[in-house]
Amino acid sequence: MEDIPAYGSMRDRSANVSYADVERAALDILATERRPSVETVREALGRGSPATIATCLKRFWRDLGIRAQGDPAALTRLPSEIVEAVEAIWQRSLALAAQTAKNDQNAARERLEQIRIENDVRAQSFEMRERAYETATRERARALADSRDHLLSTLRMLESDRATLKARETRITELEAQVEDYRGQLAQVITRAVAKNRSLVERKARAGTKWKPKQSAKRRPGSTKPRRPPKSKRRSKR
Repeated sequence: MEDIPAYGSMRDRSANVSYADVERAALDILATERRPSVETVREALGRGSPATIATCLKRFWRDLGIRAQGDPAALTRLPSEIVEAVEAIWQRSLALAAQTAKNDQNAARERLEQIRIENDVRAQSFEMRERAYETATRERARALADSRDHLLSTLRMLESDRATLKARETRITELEAQVEDYRGQLAQVITRAVAKNRSLVERKARAGTKWKPKQSAKRRPGSTKPRRPPKSKRRSKR
């Protein structure tokens, strides 16, 4: 059975590099009018971890900036190639910064334009809502006025109907009184007529008892009706 290598023993380990190595390689790269990067420095050194080289390059650029802001005479002690390379980098940095500022400015303008458009849309929306509210308010006021007028008209109609009903009730009461009066008068008339008829019947009855017609020898067969008295006797009876 073959021996299995330990974990991590087959991994390619890069040798560590120092800041001096990175600085020297970066200056050499600048001398060739190229920009030092992790790849170019690692290629020039032939070793080193990308993370270590990146950290050293940050320090390199920081120190280079400090030197550029410090004693200007220090640049005269550097080779002209390095000075030109640093100046080119500086100009490129300024151009990049200007481009970035321009992009940021354009982005800010676009954002401001977008905000302005959104504000215009909101203002139009608010204006439309206000118009809708005003229209709804006018319609409600108109409907309320119509309802009030209809209610007043209905109340007037009810008052008129109430007066008419009251007048009809008064008329009915008067008619009922007249009917009662007519009933009383009719009862009196009937009473008088009955009394008159009764007195007439009594008089006829009394008259019939006083006068007795004679029996006639000649009668029609089957006739039981007595003959009427002569005119002279009828007149005397009256």
